[in-house]
Amino acid sequence: MVRTAASPARESGSVPVWIPLAIVLAGAVWVWRTTESEARSRTGAWVDLTRSAFFRECPGALPQWSEDLRGALAKQGRVRADDRGALEGLCSMIEQLPFVAEVGSARFIWPDGLDISLRLHQPIACVHRGSKYYPVAMITDDKNVRGVLLPGAANVPHRVGSDDEAYFLPMLAGFDDGGADAPQVGGELQGGAVLAALDIAHSLHAHLDGSKRTRLGRILIDATSEMAFDGLPGGARLELEAVGDKAHGRLIHFGRAPCEAGPGELPVEIKWKHVSQALERGFDAVDVRFDEPEYHK
Repeated sequence: MVRTAASPARESGSVPVWIPLAIVLAGAVWVWRTTESEARSRTGAWVDLTRSAFFRECPGALPQWSEDLRGALAKQGRVRADDRGALEGLCSMIEQLPFVAEVGSARFIWPDGLDISLRLHQPIACVHRGSKYYPVAMITDDKNVRGVLLPGAANVPHRVGSDDEAYFLPMLAGFDDGGADAPQVGGELQGGAVLAALDIAHSLHAHLDGSKRTRLGRILIDATSEMAFDGLPGGARLELEAVGDKAHGRLIHFGRAPCEAGPGELPVEIKWKHVSQALERGFDAVDVRFDEPEYHK
């Protein structure tokens, strides 16, 4: 979606997998004095890239991303508004930033400067890498589950969303950060277990609203075991952090990830319906793999 600075902002409903973000690079600097009618043309105009402002903020964008983007633009100094090659190069540079999924074309808007629309990766989970937590996003792919490691290191799992419904990004088990092939920031996740956990996190985001995600608290999605506790295939589970005076956290036996589901697997939307019911009822451990959820102590 490309919006000019003069376009009215629209109210958005549900947040898509890729979030649109429009930025305005403000402060066009003219290299010579012109009349008002001539100034409305891009000919001869320079845009100062050291002064940029976000036209619309994204609820899923991390503060570091704004700083990184402004820093990358400032390094470019300025650009001529009528230099198509330079503008295309600017867009290509922005698209190389690891948290940017796609960049629209740059449009010159008098007198504001440039209007560029972006689509950012949306964090839906995090992984523990070294001593820090890093956000992770799903990459759209019709055939395979793919994920990308994003910048934004934190000492604890990230909290995202509005103040009333802020929730922790689920942590994914199975991430190997010590091997030679371990992904760097901007690289794709490797390994079946962590990708299966990411697929479960994606389904969580799709089927639970913000209030339900908040009630889950801090969680670990562990899909490293092929077998469940009862010996059946599908050992993925969600481990919820202990709260209050509880010695142990709650447990959700989830079964196979959506990408691994075979014949007879309960549809994922019903599993999350069971989870919602369990949150309302209260539980220590719940098995959501079957038509009726099973509660355990």
